[in-house]
Amino acid sequence: MEVLIVFCKPLIPGTVKTRLAKDIGPEKACAVYRQLCEHTRKVALEWGGKVAVFHHSQPEETQLWEQAHWNQQLQSGSDLGERMYHAFAWAFAQGAKKVCVIGSDLASLQVSDLQEAFQALSEKVVVWGPATDGGYYLLGLQELEPLLFSDLPWSQPALLQRSQQRLPNHQHHCLRTQNDIDTLADLKAHPDWNLMGI
Repeated sequence: MEVLIVFCKPLIPGTVKTRLAKDIGPEKACAVYRQLCEHTRKVALEWGGKVAVFHHSQPEETQLWEQAHWNQQLQSGSDLGERMYHAFAWAFAQGAKKVCVIGSDLASLQVSDLQEAFQALSEKVVVWGPATDGGYYLLGLQELEPLLFSDLPWSQPALLQRSQQRLPNHQHHCLRTQNDIDTLADLKAHPDWNLMGI
């Protein structure tokens, strides 16, 4: 069984895309995040497999992520590593053999990225979706790897490199490099996608 985990936050101005909000204001930044969530939902639906949506906190609005057969969960843990660890543990406990986690702020995500990730897990232990900021936008595993979730520089430029050093190189597969939408520069890099007219 394959499970796609989607991490998301409630659509509350001032709590999402805070770096972007410094340039365009919290309301517009929240509107951008809504678009990103809608894009992520569309790609996940088109992918068509089992999806578990892990909310950062109790959502103010659940309609965006409510789909038939999609599982709704709350994240738990004191940092991103712990939250991902618990989400992966939950998925494997459901009987999953391949699990990928993604965020909800990738404008260039395509169905083919998810297809490649799950296919690669037939042979590789871990799949990475490298982000241009030095982190990663996707992590895929065949089984729980505790070394990938503790004592790492979360949200720092060395995250991917330090994470990859935890497992032998021959066990890795890397997808194409993409960038999350965190800043105004990131947003302007997708003029064909940006509906805000910023």
